[in-house]
Amino acid sequence: MRKKILSLFLLIALAAPTTISLAEEKGGGAAEMARKLQDPLANIKAIMTDNTIGLNTGDDEGTSYGFQIQPVYAIDLPDKGFTFLPRAVIPITGLEPGTKTRITGEDGDPTPSGSSRVWGLGDSVLQFFLAPHSKSNWKWGVGPQFSLATHTDSDLRGPDWGAGASAVVVGNITENIAFAGIVGNLWSFDGDFNSAMIQPMLFYNFESIPGAYVAYNAVISADWKADSDDTWTVPLGLSIGRTFDMSNGNGLDMMIGPYYNVARPDGAADWQLRFGLSWIFP
Repeated sequence: MRKKILSLFLLIALAAPTTISLAEEKGGGAAEMARKLQDPLANIKAIMTDNTIGLNTGDDEGTSYGFQIQPVYAIDLPDKGFTFLPRAVIPITGLEPGTKTRITGEDGDPTPSGSSRVWGLGDSVLQFFLAPHSKSNWKWGVGPQFSLATHTDSDLRGPDWGAGASAVVVGNITENIAFAGIVGNLWSFDGDFNSAMIQPMLFYNFESIPGAYVAYNAVISADWKADSDDTWTVPLGLSIGRTFDMSNGNGLDMMIGPYYNVARPDGAADWQLRFGLSWIFP
C-alpha cells in the first residue's frame, strides 16, 4: 500500500510541471488567491480541506484515513479596526484497530482493538479569531476555540465537549516567502483530554508560475495525558501546490505532499500523505 501511494505522489509531482504549463492563467488573480489561502487571517470566504493517509498504523500496521472539512467566513469590520474570523474543523476518520490517537483519555491507551477499520465523524472544533488591522508585514490574531461532541463512535472520541484558546501570527519574510503559524490547546470539560496543536506553515511562491508553491504545512501535536514517550507527533516533509483563478472571484487550490513522523506515539503512522482541495468564494 505504501509503494502504491508513494508512486502516486511521484507521478503527480512529475506531471505537475506539464499540468502547470498547460493550465490557463488569468492575470495575477491566482497568485493573490494563493497568498490569501496561505494567510489564516485573510479576509476570505472559503471551504478548505486538510486530509491525511496514514501508513503503518494500528495493530496490523494498516492504513488509516483522516479528512477534515474547514469552512472559514471572515467578517471585516473596518470601523472597529479588526477582522473577525470564525472557522470550523469537521473531521471524518477511518481508523485501523489499535491506532494511537489523541482520543486516549487518562491512561494513554490506543483505540480499542477490533476486526475492522472504524469509520465515522470525530469531534468538531469551532475557532474564533480577532485580528487587529495592521499596516505591517506581520499581523496576529487570538481567540477561543470550542470542541463539540459530534463523534459517531466512542473509538473516534476527541476532546468531546471542551474549550481552549488559540493564536495566529502571519508575515512575509521576503517577497516570495510567506510564514503563518497557529498554536492552541484544548481541554475537555471532563478532564480526560488535554492536547496542544502547533501548525507552522512556510510557503515559497514561484513568480514564474503564478499560484504555484512549495511548502511545509503540517500539524505538530502534543498529548499531555499520554506517557512521555507517546506525547509528541512531529511530521517532517514538503508539499507542492497550485491555486487556479476560476474567474468571477472563484478559486481552486490543490496541494499534496509526503511527511514522515520523526516523533510519534506507538500505533501512529510512520509515513503520511497529506493532500488538500480548497475552494475560494467571491
